[in-house]
Amino acid sequence: MRGVLLLKLVLLACVMHGVLSVMQLEPRNATVLQGAEVRFNCSTDELWDVMVWQLNGRSMLTISALHGPLGYHDSVWAVNRSASAVSIWEFVLKSPEFSPTVQEVTCELLPGIVHRETAALSVQVEGRVLISGGNMSVQVGAPVVLQCQAVGWYPTPAIEWSINGATVDSSQFNSSSVQDQTGLFNITSVLQLGVENISKVECSVSIPALPVPHTFTVFISAEPLESNSVVVIAVTVTVCIIALLALFTLMFFCRQKMIRSKPFQDQLSFGQQNTENNYEERQGKVNFAYHPEGPTGFNNPQKADTEMTAATQKVPDIIYIMSREPRQESVSDYINVQRRDGLKKTRQSTTV
Repeated sequence: MRGVLLLKLVLLACVMHGVLSVMQLEPRNATVLQGAEVRFNCSTDELWDVMVWQLNGRSMLTISALHGPLGYHDSVWAVNRSASAVSIWEFVLKSPEFSPTVQEVTCELLPGIVHRETAALSVQVEGRVLISGGNMSVQVGAPVVLQCQAVGWYPTPAIEWSINGATVDSSQFNSSSVQDQTGLFNITSVLQLGVENISKVECSVSIPALPVPHTFTVFISAEPLESNSVVVIAVTVTVCIIALLALFTLMFFCRQKMIRSKPFQDQLSFGQQNTENNYEERQGKVNFAYHPEGPTGFNNPQKADTEMTAATQKVPDIIYIMSREPRQESVSDYINVQRRDGLKKTRQSTTV
């Protein structure tokens, strides 16, 4: 019995030594926000000379068992947390770069038999949250559409709405997401509600690495709709429309009047200009009442008298219309009646 018990103790000791001699890397899976720090511990009870930390196969830090970390880096460093029989080094990675895929962190011990352990690292990104429109005031019972935008997140965030502290059921709003070229997600969520009183509306966005959801808050105040205001608005609109119609009608008639008077003014101006030119040239030398004597007058004295009388009657009208300044005229008419061969001769003269 003693021999069997001794054998069991030997086997247990071997097992314990094998377990303790196994290299360990913790945590096996780590999730961190972009811009934060992440820490890994590599421990072993075996002897080693060099410990190498790698990120995605690229060497980040080398540690000597005798001299400690070799070199200095702003983004990575190591802390010795070894105990009496166990060697433990803590690897600190500051602000790891974002990648939409899982990254590998490796601890490798040299020389001799190479021992290597690998852990998974996920970097998440907290973006921005905004409710379009911000605070607003609306009429009681009027529908309000709110749009919450979450820009630049990874992975796809979860969105929740709440009104006055009460969570809105997911069936009452719609959300859609789009992933850009960098791997980040942009989310748009639309909520429609009716406002009855002052409302506090919140849009909350969260991802696993974010300890507290990112929340954006707006306040919506309800204003009662007064019947008097509707009447005032209707009267104001009606008066404005009537005033505009009256103005357009007045402008139309004025324009028509100007169009009709323009040809008469052009003709009068043209006639006055010609009259002034002709008057300056004549200076009273042309007698519109003069009728030449000739065979026609002797052959047809009655016709000659009629033409002369007609010409005399037209002179004042022409002078009165075409002249700008009134002229003083002295008209002396004399009629010499002579009888020669039985003919009657009449002469009328105008002196200016």
